[in-house]
Amino acid sequence: MRLAAVLVSLFLTFAAVAQQPLKSDTIDRAITTTQTAWKLPGIAVAIVRNDRVIYAKGFGVKDLGSDNPVTADTTFQIASNSKAFTTAALAMLVDDGKLSWDDPVRQYVDYFRLADPCAESMVTVRDTVSHRTGLSRHDELWDNAPWSREEVLRKIGQVKLNKPFRTAYQYNNIMFIAAGEVVSHAANMPWDDFVRTRLFQPLGMNSTFTEDAKWQSADHATGYRYDWKKERISMQPPIDTNTLGAAGAIKSTARDMAQWVRLQLNNGVIDGKRLISEDALNETKMPQTVIRLEKLSRDTNPESNVMAYGMGWNIQDYRGELLVSHGGALNGFRSHVDLLPRRGTGFVILTNVGRGMANVALRNTLIDILLGYPRRDWNAYYLMVDRKADEADAKEIEERNAKRIPNTQPSHPLADYAGEYESPAYGTAIVTLVDNALVLQWSRMHLPLTHFHYDVFNAVSEPDDVDEQVTFGIGAEGKVKTLTFFGETFTRK
Repeated sequence: MRLAAVLVSLFLTFAAVAQQPLKSDTIDRAITTTQTAWKLPGIAVAIVRNDRVIYAKGFGVKDLGSDNPVTADTTFQIASNSKAFTTAALAMLVDDGKLSWDDPVRQYVDYFRLADPCAESMVTVRDTVSHRTGLSRHDELWDNAPWSREEVLRKIGQVKLNKPFRTAYQYNNIMFIAAGEVVSHAANMPWDDFVRTRLFQPLGMNSTFTEDAKWQSADHATGYRYDWKKERISMQPPIDTNTLGAAGAIKSTARDMAQWVRLQLNNGVIDGKRLISEDALNETKMPQTVIRLEKLSRDTNPESNVMAYGMGWNIQDYRGELLVSHGGALNGFRSHVDLLPRRGTGFVILTNVGRGMANVALRNTLIDILLGYPRRDWNAYYLMVDRKADEADAKEIEERNAKRIPNTQPSHPLADYAGEYESPAYGTAIVTLVDNALVLQWSRMHLPLTHFHYDVFNAVSEPDDVDEQVTFGIGAEGKVKTLTFFGETFTRK
C-alpha cells in the first residue's frame, strides 16, 4: 500500500510538472542558447498546446550583415516538410472518393515507369510516399537539372532499382514528385493549386507559397551554408524548387505552420471545421516502412528504440512518448515539425543555415521542457554527433585519396576524351578540352576534371555541392567509349 501511494504521488507530481503553464522566458533561453551554440543567423519557433498557439517568436536576423530581424512571420523554405502536405492532399482525395492509397500509380500517371517490370506492375500510391520502391535518391535529376516534373519521372524510369521492391527504406524525393502528379491527375488541377486552395487558404496560411517568385517578394530569410573546417558561414546560392514540387517546394512562416500543427493535432479539424477525415489523416501517421537504427541514426536518436516511416512522417518513441515528426533541408534552410499527439502538443522550428542537428538539439530540448522531463545539454551532444559525421565524410575522402596510384597518366591524349556521352536517365554529358584540361558539362554544371590516376578524374564544385569521380572506360577497339558519373554510365555517341 505504501509503495502504491508513493507511485501515485510520483505520477501526480510528473503530471503536474507536465501541465504547468509554459514560461516564455524558459523557451526564449532554450532557443537563444541553441542559436549561440550553433551560430544560427536566424530562427523562428511556434508551439501549439491543446489547440492553441501558445508561443510564436523569431530570433536573430534574416540576412547576415543586416539588422533585419526574424519574426514569426518571416518565410523560410520548409523543404521536405512539404511531404506531409502532399500526403494530406492524398488523404483529402481518399475522402473525396477520387483515389485509394493502394491504387496503382499508373492508374493516374500513365507515363510513370520503374525499370523493374515486376515493381512497376505493383507500385501503389502508398509505396511512393513511404520510401520503399527500391529506388535510391538520384536527387541530381531534379536539383541540378532543368527538366520538368514529368521529364524527371520519365527519366527515373530508366534508372535501375538498387534494392528489391518493398524490402528497404530508401528516402526518395522523386517518388514524392510522382505522388504530387497523382494529386494533380486525380484532382484535375496542379498540385500547387490543390494545396493552396484545399490547405493553405482554409488554414489561414496566407504567407505560405509553393512558387519561388512569390517567396522572393515576401518577407523572407536568406539561406546559408556552414563550413565546419573553417567555421565560416556563407550564402547558399538557391536552386529552383519548381521541379521538386510536392517533395519540398513549400515556403512558410512559424505562425502559418502553427496552423498546420493545429490541424494535425486536432485530427483534421481547424476552428470547428473538418478539412480531412480522422481516419484518412491518421493513415499518414501509421508505420509503413521500418527504419533500421544503424550507428548514425542511433546516434541521432539516442532516446528512441524503434523508428518507422509513415507517409510524409517519421514515427518513433522519445523517452517512452509517441513522437511524429519530419525534418527539411534545402537551399541553406532547415525545418523541423514535431507532434506529440497524446499530449496535444506540437511545434515547428525554422532556421536559415544548413545545420540540421541544431534543429534536432532544439527539438529534444523543447520536448523535455514541455513535458517536464529531466534536462540534458542536447547542444553539446549533437555538436559532437555533427562533428563525428563531418569527420567521417572527410575520412572517406582521405581514404579515397590514399588509394591514388601516383605517377600514372591517362591512357589516351586528353583530346581523345572530349565528346558527347549519353545516359538514358541522365541525358547528355559533354566533355571538352579547355586550356589543356578537361571540363565536364552536365545539365547546369560545368565541372573541371583533374587527373586522379589512370583514366579516373576528380570532379569537384563547392557551389554545386559536388565531389565525385569520373571514370572513363576504354572499348575493345582501344577507344574511349564510356564515362561513369553519379554512379551512372554514359556511352559516347
